[in-house]
Amino acid sequence: MTINYTEKGNGLHREISMAGHSLKQINGEWVSDDDVAVQSIIDGYPLSLTIAEFKRKVDAYAATLRNKAVDGVSPGEMASWPAKKAEAESYNLTLDPADAPTLNVEATARGVPLQSIVNRVIANSAALTGLEAQIAGVAGMHKDAIEAMQDFSAIVSYNYKTGWPNV
Repeated sequence: MTINYTEKGNGLHREISMAGHSLKQINGEWVSDDDVAVQSIIDGYPLSLTIAEFKRKVDAYAATLRNKAVDGVSPGEMASWPAKKAEAESYNLTLDPADAPTLNVEATARGVPLQSIVNRVIANSAALTGLEAQIAGVAGMHKDAIEAMQDFSAIVSYNYKTGWPNV
């Protein structure tokens, strides 16, 4: 028997391996240790698993862009960003340093006016929020496109690495 192979993604190959079988291409021909069992796995492998696999690839690619955007920033500093943003917004409404205690300490330690720290926090927050919105939007667009596909070959040949913002 000859294997009638259809590319369905890496998940198919994991499924074959987990069933205790092997499938490899030798000189352009697919060779297995048990053609009947492997063909049954190939034929029964659902489109939903290939869709899920490629949607995970989109999420992983988006994560690399997010990580690149904050490369070199410590998790401790990133954890403080929501609080700093809230303080900056409060300060801009009231101009009362008591509404931005953390930023006021930072400004004093740095020897700069509180408003300069507030302006920097607001600008950085806007840039990162805008970048995150673009990344989330493109990720969603690609996952929607993959979800709508009804053909294995369309999914495995789909280029999900297009349209992303430059990071």
